[in-house]
Amino acid sequence: MKTVRSIAIVLVCLISYQPNAQETINEDRVMASLRGFFTALSVENYPDPKMKDRITDDFLIFEMGKAFSWERFQYFLNDAGYSAWTSTTWQFSEARVSLSGSSAHVSYVNTGEFVYPDPDNPGQALRERNVWLESAYLVREEGRLKLKFLQSDNVSREIEALP
Repeated sequence: MKTVRSIAIVLVCLISYQPNAQETINEDRVMASLRGFFTALSVENYPDPKMKDRITDDFLIFEMGKAFSWERFQYFLNDAGYSAWTSTTWQFSEARVSLSGSSAHVSYVNTGEFVYPDPDNPGQALRERNVWLESAYLVREEGRLKLKFLQSDNVSREIEALP
């Protein structure tokens, strides 16, 4: 009887044990994963070979009224001359995080500023300030919290020539 009880206790302990990679998803982990995605996307790091560690294989981004896979979004960035941009920054505010087991949803305001060459005036730089309402769905995969879906709606855009 003691042996059966000992085995049962060991089994309960093993079943309830979760390694660090499987820690409960919380708001801090969600926001850190979101910031990590945008850090990898920044012109300073692009193309970041570790992006695949931040997104699922079936990642989908809905931007400017179009749905893009990660591969198609990279083509879009290349067509926009993204590699020649000088800087990209993003700041998140008003985050609302919903947690559910091994997934999370976050909606937030994203304020971004980009500096890039004026495509119509060589030698001239432009600064673009945008505000988006965004929504992201993240899932735990391979022990990491990864973006599966990102939806972005532009609220405002201001573009100015830099002196």
